[in-house]
Amino acid sequence: MVSEGEAFCPGHATAFFEIREDSNPRAKGSRGAGLSLNLGVRTVARIREAPRPSIDIIVNERRQKAEVTQRVVEKLTRSRSLEIKILSETPLPVSQGFGVSAAAALSTALALNEALGDGLPRDELVAIAHETEVECGTGLGDVVPASLGGMDVRWKPGAPGHGEVRTFHVRADLLLAVLGPEIPTKDVLRDSAKVAAINRVGGALVDEFSRSPNLERLFDLGNRFAEDTGLANRTMLEVIRASRMFGRATMAMLGNSVFATGQTEQLATLYRKFGTLQRCEVDNEGARIL
Repeated sequence: MVSEGEAFCPGHATAFFEIREDSNPRAKGSRGAGLSLNLGVRTVARIREAPRPSIDIIVNERRQKAEVTQRVVEKLTRSRSLEIKILSETPLPVSQGFGVSAAAALSTALALNEALGDGLPRDELVAIAHETEVECGTGLGDVVPASLGGMDVRWKPGAPGHGEVRTFHVRADLLLAVLGPEIPTKDVLRDSAKVAAINRVGGALVDEFSRSPNLERLFDLGNRFAEDTGLANRTMLEVIRASRMFGRATMAMLGNSVFATGQTEQLATLYRKFGTLQRCEVDNEGARIL
């Protein structure tokens, strides 16, 4: 007999952040601010008893290694003898700052828990997804805000029980534009000079934003972060400045991409020169069972 669960997790774009280290992966993470996206990852988990355990992961109809997803499955199933199939779909590009690995981890945790019928508390599933992202080096702070939706301020880092996140319901049409090649999160987190710059600039911006959080300030402070940390290259800075004619844009951390709002047709004309362009809205619901 086959059991099935299905879940969706929004993508998430961070505008600025600060890294906080901890030996406990559930306490480690980032302080920061960003938006949840109504484009994300939809996952179906199918399980059945089997003489030999197996895990098959298919992303956008292609079999993938998908380390984060694999480890979430292993944490939830332990040594049970199950044949497990995880089918995930996403329109979002990976390693471009849109929280795809976080959305894959959390949608998998929610869908698989539903299929297993284990009834683990939602906070524990969110914690498992966050912990796995930290262990795999693919992210530090997307899971928890994506579980909640809206515009977020991650005031304290970490999974539920450790972190503190404030969220705000906002309505906005967004454009997501990829301007260049992927930026693997691991590469940035292993670069001590970049980490030092991120922490030197990011913490003060989180403090400043938390005093008066709104969408306009999210973009303004995001631009300051991108420039002052040196994470934004010349093309990125030129596109952000050009965007001010028609709205606001800032770099999606950590990606060679921007998220923007304003006069979407004019902004779209500007971004089409660079390649991938997608339209979406802010997701105010957060991750959910379907």
